Amino acid sequence: MDLIHSLNLLSSGIALDPHLVVTSASLLQPFLVDKLSSYGEFVLGPQAGVDVLFEKDINDDGEEAWTSAELVAVVEAEGQDAHVWRFGWGAGHHTQSGTDLESAQRFSLRNMSISGIAILRLGSDSSSSTRTSNSSSNSSSSSSSTATMSNGGGSGELFSDALSRPISMPSIGKHLTLHGSGFGLIAPSVLMNNISQGVVANIVHPYRVARRAYQNAQSLIMTDAKYLPGMEGGPVSWDETGELAGMSMLPIRRSDGEPADITLVIPVACIISAIAPYVGAPKELMQPEHFTALSTSSLMTARESVVMVQVGQTWASGVVISKDGHILTNAHVFTSFLDNVSNRTWPTLRSGISLRVRIDNPQQQQWVDDCEVVFVSDSCWDVAVIKIPETCVLHGFLPYLPLRTRQELKKSKPVVQGTPVFAIGHGIFGPSSGVLPLITSGSCSKVVSAHGQPVMLLSSAPVHRGNSGGVLVDTLGQLVGLVTGNGKTSTGRTITHLNFAIPLEAITDQVNAFLVDGNVKWLDPLNSPSQRIDDIWSLRGTAPAWEPLERAKL
Repeated sequence: MDLIHSLNLLSSGIALDPHLVVTSASLLQPFLVDKLSSYGEFVLGPQAGVDVLFEKDINDDGEEAWTSAELVAVVEAEGQDAHVWRFGWGAGHHTQSGTDLESAQRFSLRNMSISGIAILRLGSDSSSSTRTSNSSSNSSSSSSSTATMSNGGGSGELFSDALSRPISMPSIGKHLTLHGSGFGLIAPSVLMNNISQGVVANIVHPYRVARRAYQNAQSLIMTDAKYLPGMEGGPVSWDETGELAGMSMLPIRRSDGEPADITLVIPVACIISAIAPYVGAPKELMQPEHFTALSTSSLMTARESVVMVQVGQTWASGVVISKDGHILTNAHVFTSFLDNVSNRTWPTLRSGISLRVRIDNPQQQQWVDDCEVVFVSDSCWDVAVIKIPETCVLHGFLPYLPLRTRQELKKSKPVVQGTPVFAIGHGIFGPSSGVLPLITSGSCSKVVSAHGQPVMLLSSAPVHRGNSGGVLVDTLGQLVGLVTGNGKTSTGRTITHLNFAIPLEAITDQVNAFLVDGNVKWLDPLNSPSQRIDDIWSLRGTAPAWEPLERAKL
């Protein structure tokens, strides 16, 4: 355990009562010794210890009264299948290392970096030690390094409520807050107990679809709330009620280095189930009747209308816009697969290239093969229309998101800079994952107009690989834009919080006219935008015109 002498780690935690605290087991992982070669039978290695700091124990002079704690047990919460994903920071980082799930069958199963929960018992007041911020931040150089955890005084009330009242289940788009101490060891009096807000981006159940209330309550939560190192193990609360929602864990990231900006949350039901034998939680807490009903969301209809589009080995998103199965998506998804590139009005795919669509029905998922490519634009309007075959059993019964007409848009509240929006699409997780569309929250960063109407929307809602062809919706779940992509740095790295969308106003006339009689000619104007619109989407600026300077007379 030489690693102990050079590490001093920080995490956040949740107070159960004045004597018990729970946190992420990833904090303790480098210091643990497997006592009985069986998961859960762990003890701290020699010269390793755990200290806990409450915000109330920092005085006005910045002196910190840390309390020693002993490890009671390490338990785990169940998770879900995953491939080519890592959770946490890269192996090169000197704190927690990422976990490659290429060969793992579940999030958990001896994988404490992801779903391990450490239960700690606080020592007596006499075991507390007082030190300043400088001494605590420099303690990593001491001969017996200590794993430290900061914990806000308000967390205890949150968890006490969870042990005595019905458990609120997660729902897509529900607002939540992460509480934690990101980088808190640097200066606890300054950085302790920060918050980060977001929404429930996805709910992933071990069996893919939660058919009962208690199954949904035990599903892994994904959120777009921003995470900082040191926040793992901290409480997550519902904004609406202030109740405990769960515990934040290490963030998710792709193994190829692409950013994901998605944080995992172990739901409170899983935490209670895992720690019940150690804290004496009533057994009736985990009975189905103890869970409150799942609240409905205006975002659910929009989410059910979003499908996965797979062309060859490439996947993207799309949105069903008619009961007959017409799907709106991006043209660039098909560009490299077209046989007759010069004729986008009557496109066909190259021989051997398949096109299929996955419909995420609330009860089951269904792949639909032999879909038809109806239209692929050949301009900056990155629009394509495809259609599922009439032989599909769901034909005529699909949830769809209608495109509001221009008259309806004039009567609606317009999207302006600062308008809250949600991006919905199949970002991050590919066709083999079975994960439902992801929802991320943000605001309209800018509306770019030309010829008196919006022609581009910029949004801060995080967008990832696979989101192309997804939708941008408002708080009512109404479609306001078609996502086309996001910004990239000069090195090709994705900027997830800068994304571009085609405003509904720019395409609704053409697409709705096509849906009336099926004549593709109505879509032809999408192939011939004005030069100004093309300049905007090509991010071409206009150089200022300078008047020639008259030579000064001496």
